[in-house]
Amino acid sequence: MNKKRIFFLITILGLLFLSYGCESEKAPTKKQTSTPDTIKTSNIKSKEFQRVVGWIDDNHVLVQLKGNKKMTFESLNVFTNKRKPIYETKNVISEVLISPNRDRFLLYSAANKNEASLEVISMSGALMYTKSVKPQNIEFGWNQDNQDKMFLTTFDTDWNYQVFQWDILSGALTKLNTDAPFVAWYSDNLFVFNQKASPKDDKGDLYLEDIRDKQMKSLIAADIYQFMVSANTLLTMEPSDTEKEMTYNFRTIGFQSYYSYDAPRVYDELGTFFPFYDLNVEQQSFLTFEPYESKKLKDYGGEFKLVSVDPKAKKKTTVLELVNNEPILTSPNGRYCLYGYLFDQIIDLKTENITYLIQHQDKMY
Repeated sequence: MNKKRIFFLITILGLLFLSYGCESEKAPTKKQTSTPDTIKTSNIKSKEFQRVVGWIDDNHVLVQLKGNKKMTFESLNVFTNKRKPIYETKNVISEVLISPNRDRFLLYSAANKNEASLEVISMSGALMYTKSVKPQNIEFGWNQDNQDKMFLTTFDTDWNYQVFQWDILSGALTKLNTDAPFVAWYSDNLFVFNQKASPKDDKGDLYLEDIRDKQMKSLIAADIYQFMVSANTLLTMEPSDTEKEMTYNFRTIGFQSYYSYDAPRVYDELGTFFPFYDLNVEQQSFLTFEPYESKKLKDYGGEFKLVSVDPKAKKKTTVLELVNNEPILTSPNGRYCLYGYLFDQIIDLKTENITYLIQHQDKMY
């Protein structure tokens, strides 16, 4: 079963207009240039490359690199290959998470087995906030409406959990008595969670709760598999009328369904299997991998097709056929998509071309 984090806000790039002077008897003309649209493979060496963390803007990605007893984070322009160092640490990296506004990122790292730290770092490289914590398994959830708030869900070796709200400015950690380990912000103070009767259950009930009022708890949707929140749009994955299908249901801020569609359902030993997906509401874009038929999942490649869904236009199109189900993340403008477990590939959703950001081993000679 894969875990989803996903959290996304839009960045819009303007067109640059360069004016060129002409002879006095001629009328001036303008030449329009646009953002380059050809992805280039970088010159980063494969032995130093760790992963691409995510998009900084439509042109740049945050890259994690391994150096001499240190980890370095750089900005990489995917069109020009220009690189800019941002931050470095000698700690062991456990998690890196870019903020919803993409102007900072969270670094969870450990100096040793007894000492770990949470650091919030600006994209210019400034250490904004830091907090010492005990090393442990943690799931993070950044508040899209208030970047100074975050959920931390900690797990022990027996997978017992505790949920905390981290007020980044004050450093305060406040424990939440929730009925589920995986929670998601719905606004500045509201959050949603999927409550299951047992952790082994395939489905649960989705509730809304106010962090300021523990007595408020409202049922949003019953009998769902999973959910995702993006820009106050709620996506729920639900059982369909037949066991061979599952339903993707798009809901408004008031939780009303405005578009839904069915897809073949695949499963494994743990129950329903959920292909990777990414929701970019500002661009009316939902990307996911869809199986060709309902069946038990196998460890074979090419069992899926990549589909793009426009819930506003109520339209679904196939982008790529016979591809592997791996993590995806669209750029703010919705044109490109990071792809792969290391996000080392980029899919041009317009041309359907796939480019390796790092020189691929199969292409080396």
